[in-house]
Amino acid sequence: MTITSMAERAEAAHAVSYLRSNSHWTCLAGLAFADVLVFTLANIIFRMGRAVPTIILAGGRPSFDGATSIDVFALIAVVFIVFRYLSGDYSRRQLFWDNTRQSTVALAIAALPDLFLTSLNFRVFAVANIVASWIFLIVAIPLGRQLARKLLAKAGVWYIPTALIGSSARITTIYNALARSLSLGFEVRWSVSDVCNDTAHDLPKVIRSGTMEPREIAEQLLRAECAQAVVATESNNSTEYTEVVRRLMEAGIAVAIVPSFQRLPLVGATTNYFFGHDVLLLQVRSNLRRFPQKLEKRVFDIVGALSLLILFSPLFLFIATAIKRHDGGRVTYSQKRVGQNGQTFRIIKFRTMAPDAEERLQKWRREQPELYEEYAKTFKLRDDPRITAPGKWLRKTSLDELPQLVNVLRGEMSLVGPRPVVEQELRDYYGSAAQLYVRVRPGLTGLWQVSGRSDTSYEERVIFDEWYVLNWSFWYDIVILIQTAGIMLTGRGAY
Repeated sequence: MTITSMAERAEAAHAVSYLRSNSHWTCLAGLAFADVLVFTLANIIFRMGRAVPTIILAGGRPSFDGATSIDVFALIAVVFIVFRYLSGDYSRRQLFWDNTRQSTVALAIAALPDLFLTSLNFRVFAVANIVASWIFLIVAIPLGRQLARKLLAKAGVWYIPTALIGSSARITTIYNALARSLSLGFEVRWSVSDVCNDTAHDLPKVIRSGTMEPREIAEQLLRAECAQAVVATESNNSTEYTEVVRRLMEAGIAVAIVPSFQRLPLVGATTNYFFGHDVLLLQVRSNLRRFPQKLEKRVFDIVGALSLLILFSPLFLFIATAIKRHDGGRVTYSQKRVGQNGQTFRIIKFRTMAPDAEERLQKWRREQPELYEEYAKTFKLRDDPRITAPGKWLRKTSLDELPQLVNVLRGEMSLVGPRPVVEQELRDYYGSAAQLYVRVRPGLTGLWQVSGRSDTSYEERVIFDEWYVLNWSFWYDIVILIQTAGIMLTGRGAY
């Protein structure tokens, strides 16, 4: 059934707008309230009852009892929340780590006046508590907002009724990506496929046959009270989908577009719009080819590796003792890998295999070719009998990689980057992927490790490495390191 009159169309559009408006303001208030609670908690834990910067309201000596002064922290909290609202931070739907990056930058700026006033009289103020309160905020603000989103989702107001429109070749991948993102809150209730009775994906309510007109698509979605549409096509020049977008916008349905760019350096790309023309100029660049970014990454590697070596020095001693006591063999082992510019180096690891592991491998090659072939596919076995008892735990937690911090200090590796490969493996980095791999230092951890590790195929690993090199940013390095800590705790994908 189509919407046959202007009055019906306007009524349906008004209903969608009303529902979305109510949910919008509820969600906005919920996220802002989460920030208020986190600031309040930071104040109670770290600052209450301690000497902190204040603004004096009456004459006389500074007072810390609140009688004649206003806490600078409370004032900054109010200004922060107001500015985040005005900038659209509470209303804009973003991926979790992108929103976290913005809130982190905003908090770093907000902390400046507080830290500046603290530095003017650091002997009086509780410096450690003041610094700790801002570190707490950087961590707690994103987590508090995520908790608020979960509560709003349970209340039935966070998720936006969404339609996914596009070619069957891409629609499943995009659907799975949207389903994993609570921060976006796009709940796909309808899919509009370019194939009638498409069975290539398991999506709700395929509402379009191959012959439905763009106006009919928009009217059906409007009638169903759809508030958001995600449009993805195989061709950016598709006039059919251009018309669909126009009809959706006429109906008052918000539209997000997933362009068909694949395996390009899009992170950090700049856009230019030619006034009065339907021309979009997208300027892309490889960040890791620029000297300031290379210097930034190297400094971060040195500082990070030194800090981690000092922090984990007791753990190093414990692991070394456990390995030595098990079989009396060497504590570490090294293996030749391919590094930056194709130069080889020796990677250092805690030994996790029996001392005669290489001999056993050659024996498999002669006597158990099927086992050797399985190993040769990814250079790993899920239940490798050569792994020692301490080695199983080390691999599960990835602690066997810790000695590579020495490789990082030497300049042979980076904290984050593509996993170092042997020369034989580099042959599987087909086409330009091999050239991209040797452009950077291999990493102690990387995108592959936080995306499934050994549970992924080798082809997927190559794609992850290629994406990282093309789309590197300092923030993504931090995100990968944070996610690596979680992977080490769960042991997901490790063997």
